[in-house]
Amino acid sequence: MKVSGTPVPQGHGRSQTLRPRTPRVLAASVAVFAFWLAISASLAPADLLLGAMLSSGLGWWSARFLWAGDAPRVPARQLLALLRFLAGYSGQVLLAALHVARVVLDPRLPVRPVMVVCQTGLQRQISRIAFAQAITLTPGTLTVDIDGGTFLIHCLDENFARHVQDGKLERRIARVFEQEGAS
Repeated sequence: MKVSGTPVPQGHGRSQTLRPRTPRVLAASVAVFAFWLAISASLAPADLLLGAMLSSGLGWWSARFLWAGDAPRVPARQLLALLRFLAGYSGQVLLAALHVARVVLDPRLPVRPVMVVCQTGLQRQISRIAFAQAITLTPGTLTVDIDGGTFLIHCLDENFARHVQDGKLERRIARVFEQEGAS
């Protein structure tokens, strides 16, 4: 009989693949709960309880299936840069959402979608992915295609296209992910 797959270690108790280490589960749960707090924007007891339950389940799942190997190391400087980026980015998303609402709800403002080709100097794959996701998560913009450092982006109007092409988002992403020692 031929068997394939990952060997299960023999010994006392359950194998490592069936029971992820507690610190990893706790770290993943805390990260997911922090994200939950950010997106729910609610401190109501019911929301906190639901967030804690979902975070615990997702923390266990991610520790078991997503990060079964060694956990990636994130330097404190990179974590602080990420938090600064997220704070500023949240404001940009809010302003973009208000602009989208204005364009959609005001019949006098014409909707003139444009496709923009944006060439970036981002070298690392994680930087490019973060850039594409930040664009897609910003209301009024959508990353349609990526080819190396070239991005094809759909913008609701030329105002959004100017914000994509001004390079500010790219520089902010680079400060977080392109720095020496970034994982």
